[in-house]
Formats: sequence, structure tokens, C-alpha cells
Amino acid sequence: MSKLIDKKLIDHINEVDSSLPAPGGGSVMGTVGSLGCALAGMVGHLTVNKKKFSELKKEEQDSFNNSIEKIKEIKSHLMDIVDKDAESFNLFMEAMKMPKETDDDKKKRKAAMSEASEKSISVPFNALKCCYELIPHFDIVLKYGNNGVITDILSAYILILACAKGCILNINVNILFIDNNDFLDNIKSKSIEYIKTIENRYNSIENEILLFRL
Repeated sequence: MSKLIDKKLIDHINEVDSSLPAPGGGSVMGTVGSLGCALAGMVGHLTVNKKKFSELKKEEQDSFNNSIEKIKEIKSHLMDIVDKDAESFNLFMEAMKMPKETDDDKKKRKAAMSEASEKSISVPFNALKCCYELIPHFDIVLKYGNNGVITDILSAYILILACAKGCILNINVNILFIDNNDFLDNIKSKSIEYIKTIENRYNSIENEILLFRL
């Protein structure tokens, strides 16, 4: 079966707009997040060949270039989410279809659903972590990037915030089926840390974003 990420954009959009439950929100968040990275990367490409950039100190140039490389790496992880989310959903649906006629059936089904839910949660959680890790690198691009394309890096922040919030929704929807409290406690505490950091940083630059309103 061909990967979702390898499909034409129009085919991917139309596959989401179908009666199938997957690909769904999680896959779309992977797409949205990777597009945010792509915008930041574009700003990088349109910065490094400018005279203003060449006048920066070497450590500033190195910091910028390192951030662009890290954004590219994270973009690859988010692109993987497009397919991994759909795959984890399908595993959960297989567990849901397990027999539940006897008490033993129900016990096995419940355990399988819990395990599948852990895998399902791990996918959006990893995407959320990617969004969190992007923030300091986006900040470097915003600081040193070409002012002629500043709206693109600001738009990238918007996409990353949207991706992160979508990931939180996908994490929450799977929590009810998990019996592993240690796993849940770690996911919850880290998710709160990540989303608050992302939201706080977005809020701190929101006025800068709104300067471009009509």
C-alpha cells in the first residue's frame, strides 16, 4: 500500500475528505506541522544568500544554519506522522473488533485496546514534542531571517500552534482506554509542559503577527 506522504496533495486532501476514519486529524496535524517547518526552511533559503546575513558574526550565522538543519530534521519526523497516525488508528480498530463473548475475551480485548491506545497516543505525543522542540529554532529564524519573508516564519508559528493543539486533542481521545497509570502520568505532565510553552511563545509574538492585519 502506498504511503500517504507520497501521494499528490490533492489526493491526500480528498482521501481525508472521505467516509474513511483514517487518515484523520492526526495525519492532518503531521501535514500541518511539516508545512510549518517547510515555511521556516524557505525563510532559511532566502536568508543565507543575502548581504545582511553575510555581515552577521560567525556564531550568529552558525546558530542560524544549525537551526535550519534541525528544523529540516524535525520536518522529516512530522512527515512520518502522516502515515504513523493512520497506522496506529488501524491497530486500535483491530483491537476493538476482538471478540467479547466471554470474560476472558473481554479481558484480552481490554488489554489489547490499552496497548493499542498507548501506541496511538505515542504518535501525536511525539508530534507535540516536535512542535515544542521547534520553538527555539523558529525564534532563531525570526531573529536573523530575511525581513522580506517575515510573514512566512510568523505563519509557521501559527501552523505549529495548530499542530500542537490538534495533537492534544488526539492524545485526550485515547486516554480513556489506557490502564497504565505511569504511562499516563508521564504523557499528561509532558503534554501540559509542551503545549504551555508553545502557547506562551505564540502569545508573546501575537502582536507581531497581528501587525500584518489589513
